Amino acid sequence: MDAIAADAPGAVSTQTCPPDITGAHRVLLDADSGSTLSWLTGTLRDRLGADLLLCEDLVFAAASTGKLSQSIRASTASDHDVALLDADADRRVIRHLVDHPEHINRYTGRAHRVALMSDASAVLDFDRLPASAALPAVESQAVHLRRTTGLDILPLPVAADSAGDLAATVRLLAPGVIAAVFIHTRLDHVHAARAALTDCPVLLLDSINDGLAIATAAAAYTALRLHDIDVRQARVVCVSPNRGGDLGGLLIASGIADLTLYDPLAQGIQPLHQLADRTDLIVDLFGLLAPPAGIPVLHARPETPPPFAAATTGPRPLHALPGLLAATVATGKPITAHARIAAVRALIEQTQPGQTLPPLDHPGLTPAVTSAAVTALMRDAGEN
Repeated sequence: MDAIAADAPGAVSTQTCPPDITGAHRVLLDADSGSTLSWLTGTLRDRLGADLLLCEDLVFAAASTGKLSQSIRASTASDHDVALLDADADRRVIRHLVDHPEHINRYTGRAHRVALMSDASAVLDFDRLPASAALPAVESQAVHLRRTTGLDILPLPVAADSAGDLAATVRLLAPGVIAAVFIHTRLDHVHAARAALTDCPVLLLDSINDGLAIATAAAAYTALRLHDIDVRQARVVCVSPNRGGDLGGLLIASGIADLTLYDPLAQGIQPLHQLADRTDLIVDLFGLLAPPAGIPVLHARPETPPPFAAATTGPRPLHALPGLLAATVATGKPITAHARIAAVRALIEQTQPGQTLPPLDHPGLTPAVTSAAVTALMRDAGEN
C-alpha cells in the first residue's frame, strides 16, 4: 500500500490505525486532490483486489452524518422541568415579549443563533448550483464556526433567484436569528443584499469582506516581512482585486502605500510580467498559471481549496470570520472598517516568525481577533 501511494501522481499521506474488534485493519489515506484520490482508489483495487479491499471515501462518510446537530439547553430531568416548556409556560413569556419586545434576546435563544446562508452562486469552482447541492459546503463551514465561537450556527442554503430574494429571506428569519453570514455567494449578490437590509436588525457578515480579505491583508504584510521588505516601501500588485471585497483598502490600512490593482481579464497577462522589475509581492486572487518568475506570490484565490501540503497556511476566511462573528454578536454592533483593520492587526500579531499566518487551529486565534474587534466596535460606538 505504501508502494502504491509512492507512485501516486500527487501527494498522499498514509496512517495505519490499530485493528478493530473484528481484527480488520484500517488505513487512512489523504490525497492532495480528487484526481489523485480517484487514481489511488482504482490502483489499490486493481493491485490488491476488490474482494479483499473495502474502499470508502471518508468525505462521504462525514457528509452523511449531517455534520452538525442541535443540543437541548433547557433542563428536562423532571416533570417540573418539562412543565416549564408547555403551552401555558410559553404563553406567559409571549405576553411579556409582546409588551416588552426589547427583551426578545434575553428570554429566547435568538441572542446566540446565527443563520449561515448561501444562494449557491459561488461554491468553490462550480458554476451556479441548485441550493441543495451547496449544503455540504455550508454544513462544513457551520461546523467550524460552531467549534470556534460556541454559537448556534444554522446552515441554510437558499433557493434565491436574485439578491432581492436573499435579502427577503434574511428579513423572514430576523425574528429568530441575531446574525446572518453569507458564504459561497457572489460578492455582487452580497453587496446588493446588504444594501437592501440597511434597516434590518440582523447583524450581517460575509466570508469575503469579513474573512478572506482580512486574512489576505495580514498574510501580505507577513509575507513582505518574511522577505525582509519594508512594508511602507513595498510595491504590491493585487491580481483580480474584485474577488477580494475590501481587500484593497485593508492592504493600504496595513501600511502598503504602493498598490497596483490589476485585472488580468481586461489587461491580459503580459503587462503583469512587464511590471515584474517594479514588484515586490503579487497577491493573486485569480489563480495565475504563470506568474512572473522570481517575485513572491501570495495565493489567495477565494474559491480554490489550498494544496494538500499547505491546508492551513494560506489565507482562508476562517482565519478572521469566527472572531468577527463572535465580536458582533457579543456587542450587538455591526462590523465596521475599524473592526476589520483591528482583525488584520490581530492576525499579524498572532503570526509566529517564519509563518505567513497562524494555523487555523491555533487556540489563541479566534479570541485575539474577537478581542481586537470588540474594542474597535465599542470605540466606534463611543463606548468604553
